[in-house]
Amino acid sequence: MKVLLVASKGDFKEDMSKVTGIGRYSREVYNGLSNAGINVTILPLYDYSSLPSSILTTVKGIFHNYSGYDIIHILSPKPLIPIRKGKAKLITTVHDLFFLKYKESEPMPLMKRFYVKSILSSDTIITVSSLVKEDVERLGYKKKVFVVSPGIDERFFNKPIVKKRRRDIVKLGYIGMIDSERKNVVRGIRAFKKLKEKNVVFELWGSYNPNSEIFKEILKEAKEDPRIRIMGPTPEDRLVETYDAFDYFLFPTKEEGFGFPIVEANARGVPIIVFEDARIPEEVCKYCIRLKEDDFSIPDKNFDEEKLKKFARNFSWRNSLENLLKVYNEITK
Repeated sequence: MKVLLVASKGDFKEDMSKVTGIGRYSREVYNGLSNAGINVTILPLYDYSSLPSSILTTVKGIFHNYSGYDIIHILSPKPLIPIRKGKAKLITTVHDLFFLKYKESEPMPLMKRFYVKSILSSDTIITVSSLVKEDVERLGYKKKVFVVSPGIDERFFNKPIVKKRRRDIVKLGYIGMIDSERKNVVRGIRAFKKLKEKNVVFELWGSYNPNSEIFKEILKEAKEDPRIRIMGPTPEDRLVETYDAFDYFLFPTKEEGFGFPIVEANARGVPIIVFEDARIPEEVCKYCIRLKEDDFSIPDKNFDEEKLKKFARNFSWRNSLENLLKVYNEITK
């Protein structure tokens, strides 16, 4: 089997702190297929950072030699480039359809149409969750859609858990983009502020634009309550330890295509609090504690850490690659 993986240029940057979640996915798929003995080639094609680079991407995409491959796998939807695929099967992995729902994820109007065409023109779609599968089918895709959940880094499973928690303090934590409309941090802060306990803190770890309106609102809310701490970006080499310091992971997100922080926190034995109306894949949020904003409280601490860690084991890259290969084999029969 000969496979071509089509990815973004930024997916293979040397500085891992600048690599997105989709970039990590691209790396894991490439490394996993290589280690499995698959004849795999990576084409880091997409670069839409400027008009010249967008034009160059289109030209390279059209004139690239795609002959001889059994599978051409686009690792994340991009504006449609006519791919002369010959007999190869064209697969696209869809991580979410947020570009249709949220301004922060929205491309230019014309590009949005090309993104949709790119998805609908695929021979096969892989989604990262059952929820994204529903969205793709609602979009009008009529062919078979496979769900292949991604994995999380092995360090979340293998690194010894060192609890750095103070018994006199209950620490709620968040890791992710802070000034994101979809991540809904403002709502999380407002719910937290309703807690009467003085011995609770809420740490916000992640990047943000200090000039964004959402961050200004977050800063205003945080200044009114000293229990709320804006920590800034999480150092990559301290990510696991940051999770370990939390008593609970407060994830106020409106919606997730998959929900990596949920699995990562579970792998460290940290329970997750989400809002009751959050749209999160059930297979990921099985053990999430769902609370109403108006009835927000610190949950009972009698939770089973081992159950959370065992559940997270379902989302290893080994399992993900095994399921991906099953899809490859099925569509090339």
